[in-house]
Amino acid sequence: MKISKLVFILFFCLGFNLQASGNLNIEEVTTRKGLKFLFVENCDLPKVSLNISFKDAGYAYENAEKQGLTWVTSLVVQEGAGKNDAKDFAKKLEDKGISLDFIADLEAFRISLNTLSENLEDAISLLSDAIVRPKVDSKGLNRVFEKAKVTFNNLEKNPYFVARKELETLLFKKHPYSQSGYGTLGAVMSVTRDDVLTYIKRNFAKDNMVISVVGCTTKEEISTLLDKYLSKLPSKRSKVKKIPVKNDFGPAESKNIFMDIPQIVILFAQKGIAYEDPNYYNASVLINALGGMGLNSILMKELRQNLGITYGISASVVPKKHGSTVAGLMSTDSSTASKAISAVKDTLSRVKKEGIDEQLFKDTKTSLVNNLTFLLSNNTNTAILLDDTQINDRDVNRINNYANIINDVKLEEINKLASSLLDPENLFFVEVGRNVQSK
Repeated sequence: MKISKLVFILFFCLGFNLQASGNLNIEEVTTRKGLKFLFVENCDLPKVSLNISFKDAGYAYENAEKQGLTWVTSLVVQEGAGKNDAKDFAKKLEDKGISLDFIADLEAFRISLNTLSENLEDAISLLSDAIVRPKVDSKGLNRVFEKAKVTFNNLEKNPYFVARKELETLLFKKHPYSQSGYGTLGAVMSVTRDDVLTYIKRNFAKDNMVISVVGCTTKEEISTLLDKYLSKLPSKRSKVKKIPVKNDFGPAESKNIFMDIPQIVILFAQKGIAYEDPNYYNASVLINALGGMGLNSILMKELRQNLGITYGISASVVPKKHGSTVAGLMSTDSSTASKAISAVKDTLSRVKKEGIDEQLFKDTKTSLVNNLTFLLSNNTNTAILLDDTQINDRDVNRINNYANIINDVKLEEINKLASSLLDPENLFFVEVGRNVQSK
């Protein structure tokens, strides 16, 4: 589903319109008809990445009886649009080498477009048809329902999906964040044409639309095309459902789920830290040292190198708009699952008490800065980052200030935060695999 996380790609930086200081030249542009977008010009390759998202239109905003509607809509808009039926729509995309994806995300309905610069107008025209003039008919809906049946069958066999769904339920209880982006099969199969059209009418509007463009084009060309193809969207969306912020998850809980797979998948989580918190970047360095440094992370060294009970374990800060966590995952043999869980708790307890050492602290900061540099060497990833920044109402200047912000983090601040943020006694765990008994 998802663009829920940015993928850090291990690719040598190509320069990518970076200034000598390492900054992106990010422009905030307003078209003649009042549409706004973030723009980065990069002509290393003759390609353009364009992301459009409709804020507050993700599956967290669905009504309980309509769970899965956002996802169904993301499939239906690919079943033909404008003058093109589903087959013709797909063929035009393929003939022009256009990649067009619709994503039902937690907070927003997202659209990712990647195209050769020479086909930019054709690409935006097809995108516009999909969201302004979608063909929502019985044939398209029936094809989506068949896809849904296959998807749900596969999801039931996916241990990571099953574990994540259960962990979110334990953490968020009746909060909207506990809802699955796919809803339930029963709810999905009951979606009607009117449901989809109503969703589109209520959520696809200019006042909740954010746009990010990165690639070989000009802001003048993009402005003209956006005005031509997207200015017909409604000016304002319908009233937005209010979602409370939830960061208090109560006493830790655990759940074991049987699944006939070779290894046990274990997900864990605890209270997190909001992006707006003054300690957010301190937490980012701390948790990356703990579980985001690959083979060099504290958890990996303890559970893989010292104990030999997993091939991989990771942890990260997950700063969602209405509820933040520190979350991790690992896999292990059923005979060592209990030992692995104890090792995670013990490792967090040790770091909480002792903090991290200076060398790991320095290595982690260097890694975080390098990861962003690698990320910004790719049009698509940069467009996603700009998109995330707008969806979450974050300061775009923090992208260019990121290296300075990370380099300014102090070791004593990290270790002080460890004593208050890490909460090994209140870790939530979900295990999925053989030889576990459902609770």
